[in-house]
Amino acid sequence: MKLDSINYKVITVQPDFLARIIGINADSDNCFQEMDNLLRSDQGAVSLILRVANSAMYSRGRHIKTIPHAINLLGINIIRSLAILSVSRSIFTQIKNKLIKKHVWQHSLLTALACQQICIAMGEKELSEEAFVAGLLHDIGKVLLFYNNPNGYIKILGYALEKPCACAEAEQKFLKIDHYDVGKQTIWEWKLPVYFENYTAICLEQVLPDQTQDKVLHFLAIANSLIKDAGLGASPSDLPCSKEKLMRMGAGEKLIAHLLEESFMQRLVQNEIYRLCV
Repeated sequence: MKLDSINYKVITVQPDFLARIIGINADSDNCFQEMDNLLRSDQGAVSLILRVANSAMYSRGRHIKTIPHAINLLGINIIRSLAILSVSRSIFTQIKNKLIKKHVWQHSLLTALACQQICIAMGEKELSEEAFVAGLLHDIGKVLLFYNNPNGYIKILGYALEKPCACAEAEQKFLKIDHYDVGKQTIWEWKLPVYFENYTAICLEQVLPDQTQDKVLHFLAIANSLIKDAGLGASPSDLPCSKEKLMRMGAGEKLIAHLLEESFMQRLVQNEIYRLCV
């Protein structure tokens, strides 16, 4: 399969909407108006954003009725991440296959939430919204491979889970291409910021020591490993194996202990965003 054979048109969300959402400069004087104008063009995004904005996670008891109200109360960065959540969700609502929903959509959403929580735990709250977006988009290459070849990709995912082996290894075996290649191409095709390649085109299980200087990438790799080991995105791993992987990724003992507590995963799946979207 050639890279340019991927049919982006089957995804109803316009890639330029995503690019424009990400491209809004939070420091500009008219960023609030830009965001409001852009979101008015997508009622699905408006509906989801208002539902999530009124969840306990964000509203703090305040009833948010409109997008301008939400922007004023929550700020551009949170609204941006919720808009990207709406884009991701609208893509996956078209998918009926349970295997894809569990190992790509639920994996991506839980990785996004875990990455966000890791930022907060590590005292990097200002990075938490970018971390959430990174988690949502990191497996976009898998989504496009599935849309290009639904039956074939379901078999590939099944093979990877049964073997077990990395999805990229199974993709290369059957398609001679993998989701990292597609993820990199997607960033270019959709005109997203080039640095997003760090999230979509790199094997997160083999992040190099110098790459951990990028805190969002580092936290994304940790979150991705954690969720895979829980059995979403890969075959589950036992606790000692999960701990060893996290240590190799440079996670400290205190963070590892926090992440491997049973209550941490319970909080993720009980999160209102997860429940609304899954």
